[in-house]
Amino acid sequence: MAAHSVFFIRRFFFCIGITLISNSFYSQVSTWMGIGVSHSFHKLFNADLGYEYRLKNTSEFDKSNVELKFSQNWHKGIETFVKYRNSIVGNRNSALNLKPFTYDNRVSFGLDISFLKFLDIKRTKLNWVITQQFDSYQFKRNSSMLRNKILFKHDVKDFPLSPFVSVEHFYRWNRDIVYADDEIIISGGTNAWRYFIGTDIEISKKQRLMLSLGFRDRILSTNDAFILRINYKISI
Repeated sequence: MAAHSVFFIRRFFFCIGITLISNSFYSQVSTWMGIGVSHSFHKLFNADLGYEYRLKNTSEFDKSNVELKFSQNWHKGIETFVKYRNSIVGNRNSALNLKPFTYDNRVSFGLDISFLKFLDIKRTKLNWVITQQFDSYQFKRNSSMLRNKILFKHDVKDFPLSPFVSVEHFYRWNRDIVYADDEIIISGGTNAWRYFIGTDIEISKKQRLMLSLGFRDRILSTNDAFILRINYKISI
């Protein structure tokens, strides 16, 4: 089993390397590295604390995130959650306040529906995650975003890998602003699509490592990016 796992991980990184090299001439490449800890209270409430460090083009600092999440299982397959995230970002407007960094804040809440849990299917997941988030920034207008994500994941029996694929749609309620003669018209629209493919690696019953490759397609922007994501998580 260990030999198969090592072979898969090497093959995974090889495919990622080929993909990033072949597409780096056309899109930005981002690296997201994270670590998190979670705790369950009587299988009804969950608390998660995570830290993530992001790089642009594998070497340039992008942002660092600290996120706190509380979730509650209301019924088999139904979960609600609320999250808070604080980000440190490179300050593009440092000439205004003479500071190299600025801070962004995000509050979000949502619903996670696990369809296959209704059928008592345990090894395979088909989830629909709906999230409403509010972002506040220092030097640009605030954002209100609705996110819809579909996740398919399968836990391979007697094997430490759980491959997954996801697609997520970002709809910004205040994406477009039109200044008319006597009014300001604010309208919404699709802001981005994001896709991920990867796997969870079970290190132990309480530890897992997630490896994934993603692509962020931003609408009305040329700032598309491939994403290499590595995340370690432990349950206590």
